[in-house]
Order: sequence, then structure tokens, then C-alpha cells
Amino acid sequence: MERCSGSLDLLQQVVSETLHKAKSEQLPEIRKAIEKGDDKTAHFHSHSIKGASATIGFVGLSASAKELDDLVRTGTVEGALPLVDALEQELGGSCTCWSAHEAAMASALERCSGDSELLLEIAKEMSSEVVPDQLQSLKAALNEGSAEQVNTTAVQLKDAAEAIGAAQLLSLLQQLLDASGRGSLE
Repeated sequence: MERCSGSLDLLQQVVSETLHKAKSEQLPEIRKAIEKGDDKTAHFHSHSIKGASATIGFVGLSASAKELDDLVRTGTVEGALPLVDALEQELGGSCTCWSAHEAAMASALERCSGDSELLLEIAKEMSSEVVPDQLQSLKAALNEGSAEQVNTTAVQLKDAAEAIGAAQLLSLLQQLLDASGRGSLE
């Protein structure tokens, strides 16, 4: 967010365009290059995905691209196809995650009457104060093995995550709520 001067719109544009380019342009170019034995083109595009995805915070995608990049920059494409498949899978997961995040952000922004500055202020406060406290309460409830307390705390944390558009946290909390609702913490 800081790299985008605090602009939610710019952040969404940069991330969306980066993922779209990787999926629609760069990954197909990598596949073609591998099939032709062109290590230099494969290196160029895998290196680009590695850096761009790291810049936008998609660490898993960057690591997957780095693994491929490390191989092809040695001058070979032998053994690269499984790494390309892994990169494609990671990219798909990143796109899915981003889509969920965009939906959660749109919902959070709607609750703030479209005021992105207000959403940003709420997100800063929630992420620095409310969410850490709730995570500590959740940890204590898990340690005690109390499904009821886990459920109560997870609901509160889910409300906070919805308020700030934290899609990944929402997904994890829903899984926890499903388990604790059944009386199970496994």
C-alpha cells in the first residue's frame, strides 16, 4: 500500500495488471520458450514474474518463479516443465486469492460509503490494535480447548476481518468457525 502512495485504487490496478500479465502473456511465453529450448526467454519472463510478484506481496508466486528462474538461467530448460506447472498452479492460486480479496475490499469499501481514506484508517486501527488482541484471545481459547470460546472469538475476529476486507483471514476463520461449530477443534 505504501508503494502506491496509500491509494487503494492504484494498488488494485497494479496487482490486477501484474497478475493478468503473468497469466495471459508471460506464462504462455515461458511454456513456448521451454518447448523450443530457449532458456534466455524463459529466464526473462520467469525473472520478471519473480520480481513483480515479490513487489506486490505474492511471496509464494515469487518463490515458485524463482525456482524456475534459478534453473533456466543456468542455460538449460531440462527439467523445467514441472516447475512451469508448479508456477502455473501458484499463479492460479494467487489469482483466486486476489479475486476474493477484491470482493472483500469492495464489500468493506461499501460499508464505508465508498470512502477509501476512512477504510484505510479503520484498517490501520484494526490491524494494529483490534486484530492482534483478538488473535491472542483466539490462541488462549485454542490452548484451553474450548470450542465455544473459539467460536465466539472467531466470530469477533471475522467481523473485524470483514470490516477491513481481509479475504484470506476470512477464509481461514470460516474454516475454524465450521470446525468449532461442530464442537471440534481438530
